[in-house]
Amino acid sequence: MNSSSIKKTKQYILQNYGRFPISMNKGLGAEIWDETGKRYIDLFAGFGACGVTGHSHPKIVKAVKEQTESLQCHGNYFTNPQQALLAEKIIKHSFPGKIFFCHSGAEANETAIKLIRKATGKQEIICFHNSFHGRTMGSLSITPESFQKGFEPMLNGAVRATFNNLDSVKEKITDKIGGIYLEPIQGEGGVNVPSIEFMQGVRELCNKHNLILVCDEVWTSPARTGEMFAYQLFGITPDVMTLAKAIGGSLPLAACVISDKFADVLVPGTHGCTMGGNPLCSAAALACMELIEEENLVKKANELGDYIFNRLKDAKLSKVKDIRYKGLMFGLELHSEFTTSDIVKEALEKGLFVAGAKNNTLRIAPPIVIKKEILDEGLEVLEGLLK
Repeated sequence: MNSSSIKKTKQYILQNYGRFPISMNKGLGAEIWDETGKRYIDLFAGFGACGVTGHSHPKIVKAVKEQTESLQCHGNYFTNPQQALLAEKIIKHSFPGKIFFCHSGAEANETAIKLIRKATGKQEIICFHNSFHGRTMGSLSITPESFQKGFEPMLNGAVRATFNNLDSVKEKITDKIGGIYLEPIQGEGGVNVPSIEFMQGVRELCNKHNLILVCDEVWTSPARTGEMFAYQLFGITPDVMTLAKAIGGSLPLAACVISDKFADVLVPGTHGCTMGGNPLCSAAALACMELIEEENLVKKANELGDYIFNRLKDAKLSKVKDIRYKGLMFGLELHSEFTTSDIVKEALEKGLFVAGAKNNTLRIAPPIVIKKEILDEGLEVLEGLLK
């Protein structure tokens, strides 16, 4: 493709992404079309932003249209009904507390990092190898060193432990640690699913040493892993949870959910976000949460996840070493002689969008509303590439 959009992107937009020479023009559900009219099946849900609703879901379109015609933004000296209703719904599905709204996962994680420091007076945070929490300086500081090159020095205090290894965590605890920061399921790190014993052990360590436990659920929630929030898979409750991507119903909205115990730490003047939780984005996010409830999408994610796993397992994919999943969050680890980048490019040529992750892992995370016939069509292409 050699469209004017691609030429202007190269000329006027920062080249910090390894973009494919494709200009997207239209989307509906799990399907998306480029400017030439070529159709793709999106098994990565707009990089997670459309993770629940897919592209241009009519319920989201209706909510955004109606809100656009009344009020779009007002700044945070005021509130609005959509923001209040959204906060209530998130709290009712999670744990008692209060919410700070912003735009992105990195911002939500910045909020949690600041909260740990202010609440405990301590700088050090235990984080994990193969994690990913964002690219702002604070969130980058607790993300692995491979993402930090050229931006040093980082924020002081990141103490790295091994994911799913409780002894590794115990060894890192000192009186300088203020909190433990983890993804309930690592996404960018290769869709790594920890044991229930590990997650419950981390919770117990936080209780014992008076540490703040933060669960980064930017990728895992809402509904994707077969629970509304992934921490619920492990029978624990964090002190803080960060949300973004799919929670906004494809609009830019993120949230830092803070338990009652720490909800009075960030007082006026300590933190803010001009357009966080604005009426337009809150209306879309509220419609997304309502859609999950109305169509029982938590259950659907579980059912489709099991269906995909059984189908891929029965397909005997010779290039695949291991399949890791919870709900509709999949990591397909390839044998070392194959590379995810090659598979991603070949898939695009055949009209399928999937993505890579660390540890030579292919990621698929389709919209939860995906139609069965579209899913089967996409899986057929994927199976052909992996046999």
